[in-house]
Amino acid sequence: MPEFGPVQILVLFLLLVIMFGASWRMTKIWSDERMSDRIFQTMRSWWLWGDALLRGWIRALSVGLIGGWLLVASMIAAALVATETIESSLGFGVLALLVFLLFVTLGMAASIMLFNRPASAVPPHLRDQPGAVGEWRSARSRRRQPSAR
Repeated sequence: MPEFGPVQILVLFLLLVIMFGASWRMTKIWSDERMSDRIFQTMRSWWLWGDALLRGWIRALSVGLIGGWLLVASMIAAALVATETIESSLGFGVLALLVFLLFVTLGMAASIMLFNRPASAVPPHLRDQPGAVGEWRSARSRRRQPSAR
């Protein structure tokens, strides 16, 4: 029987601490427009994929947080199956559902980053942003327009 050892317990504990901290922080991001701006300004110096995707990433943080909790739940379910605490068929079913939901949240995060949809999963003060694809299209059309002289 596989053992759920001290390393796995430490990793789970650290993930839980991170997730509780992130959940607390997300309440501030959701309600305070200045917090999103501060995150943008802080991360802009090292973010490699451009401002449009950084804004999208900030919009998708709430869905990413849900994905993080699904990851923690998946780890707990895997531990319960590995230690034979629950019946393996039930455990694998729960684990499969959690992994499926994790992929759904990844798809939602990509949709929010690129198109800012679904708007209900985006903090209210960020819902009017165009999404990365919209920003790229606007920039491209501005480059194509001849300047009026």
